[in-house]
Amino acid sequence: MQHHQKSIAITDRSSIGEARRSAIHAAQTLGFDEEHRSNIGIVSTEAATNMLLHGREGELLICPNLCVDGAWLDLIALDSGPGIRDVSRAMEDGYSTIGTAGQGMGAIQRISDTCSLYSAVGKGTAFWCRFVRGRIPATANVGVVSLPIKGETVAGDSYLVLERHGRTIYVVVDGLGHGAGATEASQEAVTSVERHFEQPATVIIERAHDALKKTRGAALSIAIFESADRTLTYAGVGNVSAIAVTASASRSLVTQNGTLGAVMPRSPQQYVYPVEPDTTLIMFSDGLTSKVSPAGYPGILHRPPGLLAALLYRDFSRRRDDATVLVAKLGDRS
Repeated sequence: MQHHQKSIAITDRSSIGEARRSAIHAAQTLGFDEEHRSNIGIVSTEAATNMLLHGREGELLICPNLCVDGAWLDLIALDSGPGIRDVSRAMEDGYSTIGTAGQGMGAIQRISDTCSLYSAVGKGTAFWCRFVRGRIPATANVGVVSLPIKGETVAGDSYLVLERHGRTIYVVVDGLGHGAGATEASQEAVTSVERHFEQPATVIIERAHDALKKTRGAALSIAIFESADRTLTYAGVGNVSAIAVTASASRSLVTQNGTLGAVMPRSPQQYVYPVEPDTTLIMFSDGLTSKVSPAGYPGILHRPPGLLAALLYRDFSRRRDDATVLVAKLGDRS
């Protein structure tokens, strides 16, 4: 289930406190206990402090998710600073390049459930960590950044990841415009997809079109992964794009023109693609540029999808629209 995500600009000491308060509030909303909330407060403080000291400035993303039997909270620190020359050494306790105690990165690694860091000299650093409550599904092998345009408190984009009986649906929706009206449209689309989960992709698109006629409309793309025959069925209408990436190739998935709820293609189409081992699916709204690609990040396909989603948001976001990027590991047999 989607919860609203938030970005905190880290520009001075006061923003570190804001990041900590926002992260703890998100954890409380998700039902994390006191010990977890305390650890989440520590991680958000350390990540924001390191960003301010080493990256000069950046942003902390707070990305909550709730599922039937549990929840998870992703905290992501992003900067475009000088980068880290020796990542493995930077993760050691006691290491510092500026004479501080140097406990931050090591502490984060110890108390989060999982974490990963990616840094390139001269290009900046992305640090991702996840806290988990209860039992979360295998479909949590996904990372999503979904943030509103500056000045809005909720995004006009929505997303959905849902798995039943070996079928997993990934959806990204971009409500027309911004603000409450766009949010209403995108969430109506998600509700419609959930209601018609068992249907073929084209039928799901048609039902969403009908449901959105009472709203301002939206773009929607849906990818359905069938684990039994290892296929990906894809259908989309409007300006939500997708690519499927392996270590050797990248394929753009076909989306049709139109706006669900307003202008529907005469004959919605779905396309079926084979899924190779270790395939990564990337779906994104037009809040990111059309040139989205993981090619500029060596080794990133072997890292958690949340880290790649964060990097793509940082480097390809237009910063003048709601922005959503969803990254999922499809073919990982491990």
